[in-house]
Amino acid sequence: MELHQLRCFLAVANLLHFSRAAEQLHMSQPALSTQIQKLEAGLGVRLFERSHQKTTLTYAGTIYREEARELLAMADGAVERAKRAAQGKIGLLRVGFISTAAAYVIPPLVAAFRKDYPDVELQLEHHLTAKQVALLANGLLDIGFLRLPLPDPGRLQTIPVHREVFKLFLPASHPLARRSVLQLTDLDGVEFVTYSRRNAPGFTAVLSKIMKDGGIRPSGTHEASDMYSLISLVSAGVGVAIAPASLMNYRMPDVAVRDIEGVRPSEIGLAHRDGIEHPVALAFKRMALAMYPCL
Repeated sequence: MELHQLRCFLAVANLLHFSRAAEQLHMSQPALSTQIQKLEAGLGVRLFERSHQKTTLTYAGTIYREEARELLAMADGAVERAKRAAQGKIGLLRVGFISTAAAYVIPPLVAAFRKDYPDVELQLEHHLTAKQVALLANGLLDIGFLRLPLPDPGRLQTIPVHREVFKLFLPASHPLARRSVLQLTDLDGVEFVTYSRRNAPGFTAVLSKIMKDGGIRPSGTHEASDMYSLISLVSAGVGVAIAPASLMNYRMPDVAVRDIEGVRPSEIGLAHRDGIEHPVALAFKRMALAMYPCL
């Protein structure tokens, strides 16, 4: 049984006339009759009663007509779904993100993507940078938004999509908080709260370089596993922190914020595996880069 034979059968079953059915299908009547004969031979049943006066469906043909309609509908649906999948219009997309991306990048991007690709299932997952790198490498995430740089990107490609300046966050009770202007050299000998090297090694390497270049030798350091913990420790008076400006969004009490000049901004990048072929992921990437052009 072939799909073409099913279409031939349904044309005759609907019109009950071989000549008109052949005309509708843009084929000759003998060719149509041959297709019906092959279908009947394959099924082992007669589907039509033919005479010079009229063509009628047998009982088996009547039953088969409903089945044939369903089969063709399923086949046509499968073809359409395959085309939509190839265009990135259906499927599952797994996107990882850090907190800053959740605040600045993800909301408008996801809203725009859902509007243009309403049938794509989006699986949004909050993960720290190091976890995203592992998930991307193992094929458990399609797209990630994480802190740059990555010290060892491996087979991952990264493209900067967001930048934000670094700020100095101090406990409001800290003696340095009384000053409106601070230099990096003022922080020498101060107790610091730092970000976890394990969770974002490239990012923490950048912070370490900022401190080294600024001549900062902390009297002590306290490591935080995530940005919320970091700003919470500053709020609790544990130490000061050099961190992206987005930490101000947490609106923690008892925290003073000061500008830092001459420090390169922090970057968030879109990351994916080399040679990505997932049509939905490629569509998402195109939209992301259109909204947030490479910096």
